Amino acid sequence: MNDPAQRKPLFDYLRDKGIGVNVHYIPVHTQPYYEQLGHKSGDYPVAEDYYSRALSIPMYSTLTDEEQDYVIQCIREYFK
Repeated sequence: MNDPAQRKPLFDYLRDKGIGVNVHYIPVHTQPYYEQLGHKSGDYPVAEDYYSRALSIPMYSTLTDEEQDYVIQCIREYFK
């Protein structure tokens, strides 16, 4: 999504609808081990920007067409 401030409200909305969304792909350089090596926030702004806006929706082989449609419907409803 374009606005990082929308991620948490959308996350909460989808969770309330029973959809297992999550946040993944935390920038490696912000992990404690890499911070000890001298990396810090701001070193990789593109990775940090992506992380601030990304939201993982359900994607797995046994997700039914109906479940996919429900996820799509809920996301569309949120952005109306």
